[in-house]
Amino acid sequence: MSTQRQPLSLLILAGGKSTRMGQDKAWLMLDGRPLVMRVIDRMLPLVDEVLVSTNQPDAFDVWLPGLPVPAHTVVDRYPGAGPLAGLHAGLLAACCDLVLTLATDMPFVAPALIRYLVDLAPDADVDAVVPRVPSPDTGQIGLEPLHAIYRKSCLPTIEHCLETGQRRVANLLDQVRVRVVTPDEIRRHDPRFRSFANVNTPQDWSDAQRMVD
Repeated sequence: MSTQRQPLSLLILAGGKSTRMGQDKAWLMLDGRPLVMRVIDRMLPLVDEVLVSTNQPDAFDVWLPGLPVPAHTVVDRYPGAGPLAGLHAGLLAACCDLVLTLATDMPFVAPALIRYLVDLAPDADVDAVVPRVPSPDTGQIGLEPLHAIYRKSCLPTIEHCLETGQRRVANLLDQVRVRVVTPDEIRRHDPRFRSFANVNTPQDWSDAQRMVD
């Protein structure tokens, strides 16, 4: 593993409709900070810039200028195409080749795990580093593409997917070189898989409030 930190952009995907929550979950206050800013705060020591994919860029005008790294919003070039369009916009705008992509509702993302993912990413044969984790609902093991690292080398494939109506991030992962991070690897850095606890429903929100560290 490399001992020198790789240049890294952080992309927060904050464009979801939050239909199950009933309100924009990005701005729910957790331990005195909006949910989206808590995610950013945890990653700041590891990143060189912050990008936020959002369809409401004005909402971030108060928060992003105060960050200690360059930070700005990005708007989809393929409106209505979901997280894959947000990933496309972020990769286009990023100053770094490696882009850590996180959903806005993962307030317990673990820096130690992210460092491990970054160490895996410089492999020339890898376009994406994606964890495989058990679903909190079903226990089934599956990829978590919204807690992953992508290289700019993914851009042509993303554009092809979007142009041909393949709008799921899973469509992208089927067509690029992915380094899958196993549950056993994850446990070494995040034993309880807290990084992957997200906030989709009022019950999730209650659980998150109890988990605050």
